[in-house]
Amino acid sequence: MNNLLSLLRSRPRFRRDVNLLLITICLLAVSFFGIQMFLNTFYILRLGYGYAYLGYFKAASAISYMALAMPAGVLGHRLGVTRTMRLGLVMTFVGATMLPLSESVPLFVRYYWPILSTSFVAGGYALFSINMVPALMGLTSDENRNSAYAMSSVMRSFGTFVGMPLAGLLPGVIAGMIGASLDSPTPYGLALWSGPVLGLLAFIPMLRIAEAEQIDPEEDKPTLPGSFPVAPVGLLILFVCFSQAASATCQSFCTAFMDTELRLSTIMISWITSVAQLGSVFGPMLLPLLARRRGNGWTLMATSVGAAASIVPLILIPQWISAAIGQFGTLVISAIRMPALQVYQMEMTEKRWRALAYGAVSTAMGLSFALVSVSGGQIIERWGYNSLFVMGVTLSVVGATIMWAMLKRPVLKMAARGAVQ
Repeated sequence: MNNLLSLLRSRPRFRRDVNLLLITICLLAVSFFGIQMFLNTFYILRLGYGYAYLGYFKAASAISYMALAMPAGVLGHRLGVTRTMRLGLVMTFVGATMLPLSESVPLFVRYYWPILSTSFVAGGYALFSINMVPALMGLTSDENRNSAYAMSSVMRSFGTFVGMPLAGLLPGVIAGMIGASLDSPTPYGLALWSGPVLGLLAFIPMLRIAEAEQIDPEEDKPTLPGSFPVAPVGLLILFVCFSQAASATCQSFCTAFMDTELRLSTIMISWITSVAQLGSVFGPMLLPLLARRRGNGWTLMATSVGAAASIVPLILIPQWISAAIGQFGTLVISAIRMPALQVYQMEMTEKRWRALAYGAVSTAMGLSFALVSVSGGQIIERWGYNSLFVMGVTLSVVGATIMWAMLKRPVLKMAARGAVQ
């Protein structure tokens, strides 16, 4: 509670554009994470596609994010981060409107339509999120930087928390109104329209944000010519590829596991996930304290272990309570981990390289998520969910080991000491 009050008190110190950006993040989260990301799994399965297709669908999202991560950094450097974020919002909105049309498009494109839709959504989100990180870096000071990044994670989690109960309730309400079964894709397709409708609200604050960071090459020369931090960023990419496997496993397949294996209702699944999201609202508030005491690098190592531990109960006791623990643990830990990763990477990189470096790190995040999604669908069909969860635990522990090794290197450990507030 003290951390919550401290973080809330720090908000008035943020610049106006920071507050507008935080509102945009929250509104986008309601639409993209709270509604679209929750309902699309049910919709895909109700359309008659199996686990393998669901894996390809999730992987397409990650691959699109990965493919646009580096260009997003370049665009942010050339066009400005604010303009690029606006472009990302437009692209995300277009993709969100495509998915509910999956039942009505011509047959020859119907199989590929959902994959095309999620590619647009994720690609647009890449343009937005990759440039949001250096935007916050340019709009904040050393005194409130960790608080601002933590608040961005809080607003994303809060928006998702608001959207998920709505997403869980709408299919049942719509099914009752049109006399359809919840085994039919139609109620889910109609419910998905609420995502882009609410997403339109995100354009209001986004259009009022001034250019967040203008980069003048004469004012921001690197200490050494061409001194892009290849070794630190390369090791960070390797860490990301392994460490997020546990979280990616649960994000991709825990909803499907509760739906098809545990036979839980859509409403119950939405409430389980919403409670986890509520926890993730408060989780990032621990970051300033952890950064002061142990550093962002240590936080990244600890959260990798924590994510792995969260899905161990799913291996041992495949019941709803284990699924709830898995959802809660991975979502809360991811909410702490993301701002720690952002600050860690931003502070090891000179200003001119920040968007590009974060694009490279985000490419690794997309690649990891894509590989987990594609292999996960195949693993489920061949060997079941248990094998999938074992894989997620193992890879995340390997990632934690990589970060431990990085922290043992004095030249890299300096970047891990992190911001102080």
